[in-house]
Amino acid sequence: MNKSITKWIFALLLLLSSKAYTQISVQFSPIAAGRSLQGLATVQIMSTFQTAVQVALTIRVKEVGGTELLSVKTPEFLLNHGVNFMDRNAFSNARFSFSADYAATVIKQTGNFPEGDYEYCFEIAVISAKDPAVLPFYEQCFTFSVQPITPLLLMSPIEGDVLCNKRPTFIWQPPMPLASDASFRLLLAEVKEKQNAVEAISFNTPVINQAQIRINSLAFPVNIPDLKDGATYAWQVTVYAGKTILKKSEIWEFKVQCREEKNAVENDGYREVKERLDGHVYYAYGKLRFFFSNPYNEGKLAYRIYPLADKQEEVKGLPTMKVINGYNQFEIDLSELKPFKDGKDYLLKVWLADNKILQLRFVYKEI
Repeated sequence: MNKSITKWIFALLLLLSSKAYTQISVQFSPIAAGRSLQGLATVQIMSTFQTAVQVALTIRVKEVGGTELLSVKTPEFLLNHGVNFMDRNAFSNARFSFSADYAATVIKQTGNFPEGDYEYCFEIAVISAKDPAVLPFYEQCFTFSVQPITPLLLMSPIEGDVLCNKRPTFIWQPPMPLASDASFRLLLAEVKEKQNAVEAISFNTPVINQAQIRINSLAFPVNIPDLKDGATYAWQVTVYAGKTILKKSEIWEFKVQCREEKNAVENDGYREVKERLDGHVYYAYGKLRFFFSNPYNEGKLAYRIYPLADKQEEVKGLPTMKVINGYNQFEIDLSELKPFKDGKDYLLKVWLADNKILQLRFVYKEI
């Protein structure tokens, strides 16, 4: 009988302890904020207490399976009912302690965490509370593998481009690794006279200010007027995880220019396909003319054409052509192929025998 009562009391105490434990919980996103010391300040603390309590926070960071690298001990601050953001004064006045470990030295000197696997533990000590049921100590830990983030790269329209497309599609390459909750914001602004691209993005009213983009491209919004012929525009993409900025791209500019020479069709010569795209626009008036030098043996020309807005949608029905050793010159009648649309951007890719890829971007124009 005594054993049964003991088990029942133990179960009750365990239940009450579990209920009390949930009175304070920590919300922290390591993938967004676990890369820097300053990111630790983005922690949020949820309190279910009906009254405010006085607490102090200690943050301990260690390598997974290793020693403690650093600790951050804040002075006391008030924790209110509901969601509490980290008290900035408490964090700035906190006592930072670093170990002699190499990683800790890097963090201390740069403010950033080097590549590695980390555990972030948040310890909350309740200093004073009116409710006697409040536990005096709470702890919550998170783990995260810090890996180098690749750059956020703009792809199209390319830097210095001149295009006759007043409603272009914007394409970029996202950084990796990318948080599952990441989203992009795209800014497009007109570059005024005597301005540079950075000033335009920083100070001018955006033509496009689109947030919550979940993919790495943006079709020109239907509710935005056409871009102006002859105007220059600057654009930039930023990637967020929640409200935290993960990366910003460079700022590129391009010009919308649709005024064409009267003899443009007559002077439409052959354009060289190269390894790198340049900022010049090439108009293919009904026919695509291109050339390149092939240092390898003759064979079948390996090439593809894609709409620039969707490189997965390959143009079908292209003619089979032969490539020879040395100089090669080709002409393709695009007007006979239904997929090509007037004023749209396309990308030609040519594969040489060593898998080197040559490219040419062009705008198809009906004649």
